[in-house]
Amino acid sequence: MRTILFDFDGTVADTLPLIFTAFRSTFQHFLQKHYTDEQIIALFGPTETGIVQNELPPHAHIAALDHFFAAYADEHERLQNPPEIARMLEQLQTTGFQMGIVTGKGRRSADISLREWQLTSFFDVVITGDDVTNPKPHPEGIRIAMEQLGVNACETIYVGDSDADILAGRAAGLTTVGVDWLTVTQKAGKFDPQPDYLFTDVQSFVDWVMTQRSFV
Repeated sequence: MRTILFDFDGTVADTLPLIFTAFRSTFQHFLQKHYTDEQIIALFGPTETGIVQNELPPHAHIAALDHFFAAYADEHERLQNPPEIARMLEQLQTTGFQMGIVTGKGRRSADISLREWQLTSFFDVVITGDDVTNPKPHPEGIRIAMEQLGVNACETIYVGDSDADILAGRAAGLTTVGVDWLTVTQKAGKFDPQPDYLFTDVQSFVDWVMTQRSFV
């Protein structure tokens, strides 16, 4: 193992609560309708822009997206990413792993979170939902990331918190790792299909990775 590709929301960024708040505020404001966390998760697949466009009439798209991204950015000032995530990424980077993000979220929101929580420097590549034609569980994003990093499936793993992550990783021929170590995740450890490995705390994952590393 030389390369670790991560999902973003619910995996290396505790952003799901922020996403729920921003979408709930947007839908309440423009539709006068309350969405539960589960209803919002059910919309996942497209980027945030795609979700807003699917749920709201065309005349409201621009204003609704401005509302969503403003609310999403504001939430980063109220909440901080768990410090153990940064420690994990620092340890993996120092050890020599190259790391990347393959996420379904759009570029605009990914850049907000990476910047506000100072995560940008850890990742050699960031592939968002805006960079692919086929979102997860299709493996397109993972394949693009591997191509940009110059690695193959045998030396790469994919880490995520959802069924779509595991399916995408498998379709790309990678070892898959399911995680349930943040406050809010999509699956709460209940994956279908099951990942090759499952971790519920960051340090156990780091310890396992250190036994698998292989550098030239």
